[in-house]
Amino acid sequence: MIKLISLMKRKEGMTREEFAKWAVEEHSPIGKRFPGIRKYHISVLRADQPETEFDGVFELWFDSIEALDAALASPVGIEAREDAMAHASKRIHLRTEENIMV
Repeated sequence: MIKLISLMKRKEGMTREEFAKWAVEEHSPIGKRFPGIRKYHISVLRADQPETEFDGVFELWFDSIEALDAALASPVGIEAREDAMAHASKRIHLRTEENIMV
């Protein structure tokens, strides 16, 4: 199983609460439409936490790297990327292979 982990920092002028609302209510419906997606988690920084380098972690699981690449190149992938770029000032993507220990 391949997992894409995306770390995002909200764009300047956007509150943490606005970022969380966008991530959960607006961006997640796009992510759910990725072709071949197996699992999808969004974690946003709690309001009571100090300022950090990132405000959210987006995790997307696929069967293979080929399935991930196809999803990112699809119309949904392009839509998700454009939406993220409009709401995030910084993004880092990690393509990982998950090893479950517990």
